[in-house]
Amino acid sequence: MPKRDPSHMAAVRQQILTAARAVFERKGLYEASVSDVSKEAGLSVGSLYVHFRSKEAILVALIETADFNGVPLAGCNNTADLLALVETILRQQEVPDTAGQAARTALEVAAIARRSPEVQAVVIQNYEKLRSALFDAVLRVGERAAKRNKDEVLAIGESLLSLLIAAQAQMLIGVPLVMEAKIAAARMLVTRLHAGPAGRK
Repeated sequence: MPKRDPSHMAAVRQQILTAARAVFERKGLYEASVSDVSKEAGLSVGSLYVHFRSKEAILVALIETADFNGVPLAGCNNTADLLALVETILRQQEVPDTAGQAARTALEVAAIARRSPEVQAVVIQNYEKLRSALFDAVLRVGERAAKRNKDEVLAIGESLLSLLIAAQAQMLIGVPLVMEAKIAAARMLVTRLHAGPAGRK
């Protein structure tokens, strides 16, 4: 049996993932089949199964490689940077495309995660990466703003994270975002990084 070229295997795997992302966004996870993905990738179903044992395994790989905005957070060095990024992430929830198939796909991922420990583990891992990146940014900005109350800084980070997750959840289920109120809340929270401890000027 001929030896498989690792670089070729990696290229084919990426080809499958790119095809799967397009199919899932177009048809949704439940409607999409392995056959649909293999056709989109220009491969036989058998070739696809060499790389992924199931549609769920493809989904796990896609979630593992998802961009969770960690790099932009790493570039936040002051309150202006942090607020600008939080506002950008919030505003992205208003983009019309997110109200379509991409939102439905995200809801399907959430439903699958509830019954699949493997998918849930990867979703949790990505959430923890986002939380860690946000908290690192908030602590860094707080330190540079001479905010010495670490507990309050962490509370601000937790509140910002909750704000971002609430906005995404509202977008996914079609509830009005009331975006200006969320932006105002984000500004208030980030402003606290410059203020003294609660109850003091």
